[in-house]
Amino acid sequence: MFPFLVITEKIKIPLYGAIFMIGFFLAVFLARKMAPRFQGTKEDTTYAAAYAAIGILIGAKLLYFITKLPNIIVKRDSFLLLFREAPLQALEYVFGGFVFYGGLLGAILGVWIYCRQYKVSFQPLLDIFAPFIPLAHGFGRIGCFFAGCCYGKEYHGIFSVRFPYNEQIPELSEVPRVPVQLIEAGLNFVMFGILFYMAKKKICKRGQMMGIYLIYYTVARFLLEMLRGDVLRGGVGILSTSQLISILLIPVGVYLLTGRMEKNNR
Repeated sequence: MFPFLVITEKIKIPLYGAIFMIGFFLAVFLARKMAPRFQGTKEDTTYAAAYAAIGILIGAKLLYFITKLPNIIVKRDSFLLLFREAPLQALEYVFGGFVFYGGLLGAILGVWIYCRQYKVSFQPLLDIFAPFIPLAHGFGRIGCFFAGCCYGKEYHGIFSVRFPYNEQIPELSEVPRVPVQLIEAGLNFVMFGILFYMAKKKICKRGQMMGIYLIYYTVARFLLEMLRGDVLRGGVGILSTSQLISILLIPVGVYLLTGRMEKNNR
């Protein structure tokens, strides 16, 4: 685990944020190159990406807060005491993490708001961004690996990893674990390669690439959740929060893949 890039004793750069931003800007750069293939403009792609970035931040933080809310309600007296005595620590607990699905939904909403505000067609921008969501996300999961978050369950077989001790996550170093962050990063990069090739060859109809991405990722994420070891990330019954959202998003992916969005926009 290597959460910070230490420049000086006082200057430490969080590697998760730095690695994700590299992936995000690379994704935007490539999306700008791809825009003319989908009757989009480089300018709209850039500005829509800025709206998406705001949506990522708000959405990812908001869903993280929602996953923490049940525990806050159950332990409200302890939380209120913590908030009075150490408000920054309490806020760190409530908003200190990110949830990918919240960021994804926030990004899509951000792009939609941009399209509504400037009267730009929404569907072409979905096609433009679809291949590059898994690219940026893959970089983000590498950042997770360095930060030690989103870690896997105990595993003693080949390719297991053992993280160094971290006082913020003391249980992390107790046992070897599944490198689930790197597995997810690899699956995202594979999806990026597939969608990028399809975009270059114009294989799909309008709207279908986002449908392919959603189906691929929701199924992969549902299964990957079974390898996760950070049990405090929230859940509903036997399902984690991300598994539940995966189930809800699969019909959306099927709807886009069947080309119904294009038919409805004619």
